[in-house]
This record gives sequence, C-alpha cells and structure tokens, in this order.
Amino acid sequence: MTAIERIKDRRLPSRVAGRRSPNLVAAIEGTIVATAVVATIDASDSGSPARAFWILLATGTFFWIAHVYADLLAARIKGHHRMRRDDVAHVLHREWPLLQASLLLAVPLALGALGILNREVALDLGMAVGVAALFGWGVVFARREGHGLAGIIGAASLNAAVGLVIIGLKVAVR
Repeated sequence: MTAIERIKDRRLPSRVAGRRSPNLVAAIEGTIVATAVVATIDASDSGSPARAFWILLATGTFFWIAHVYADLLAARIKGHHRMRRDDVAHVLHREWPLLQASLLLAVPLALGALGILNREVALDLGMAVGVAALFGWGVVFARREGHGLAGIIGAASLNAAVGLVIIGLKVAVR
C-alpha cells in the first residue's frame, strides 16, 4: 500500500463489522478550534459579531489549509513521489470537516453582524453551539462505534466537557 493509499484509507477503526467512520477527527478538532476562537474574541472587549465572524472563518480556513498541506507534504516525503490533482482533491475533501465545523458556529455570529442578535447573545450562542456540536460529535462517534446508551452519554459528555473547559478558561481569564 502506497503512502497516498494509506492517507485515503486513514479512518477511525470501527467495532461494528463492515462500517467505517468519516473523518471525525477533523470535525471534532475544527469544532474545538472554532469554539476557542469565539471564546477568545468574546474575552476581548473589542469583539463585534462581524469581526468575530470573519476571524472565525479565517482561522478555520487557515487550519484547514494547514492540515491539507501537512498531509500532502508528509505523504510526499513517505511516498517519494509527486502529488497528483486527485490526491490533493481527496485530502481537501477529507479535511473539509475541519473548516465545516467553523461554519456552524459562524451562524450566530452572522446573525449578530446583521443586527438580529445583540453582541453578547451572538457570541454566547456561538460558544453554546460549539459545546452542543461537540456533544453531538460524541453521540455520532459512540453510535458508530456500537456503544450502548451509557457509552453514548459518556462520549458525548466528555466531548462537551472539552468545550466547557474552553468556556471556563475564558471566564477565568476575564
């Protein structure tokens, strides 16, 4: 198996026979980064929802491109061959959940930028969406791994706790 084939097949192993999980790593990491970005902007008094929206999208885009670049570079070093367009397209697509996670948190910030929500509500709702999304990713992961109710609740709670720690750090720094 070549390095590119290993990259294309790099997925989380599943305990459910014949099932594969999508790139939950990128989705979860993207959600954690996005939640931290919103929390950081909220901690500064100069953070408007419009500014937060653009910073969030820029950060998500930067991390997405950085992951794609690192994966492609590592595959080239390991495989000792040139990248093809389909290799690049595959890695861009596989890492897309990292950027996609930012889009979910951007919704309340966009509503704040449009004046539909006030500044505090938009930023707080952005962080709440991040925690809820982390909880949801925990549910998705645990279900795909074949866990029962206790495992699902445990995984979801652990994921949400990461978001709550980010918010706790924001409050502590304030």
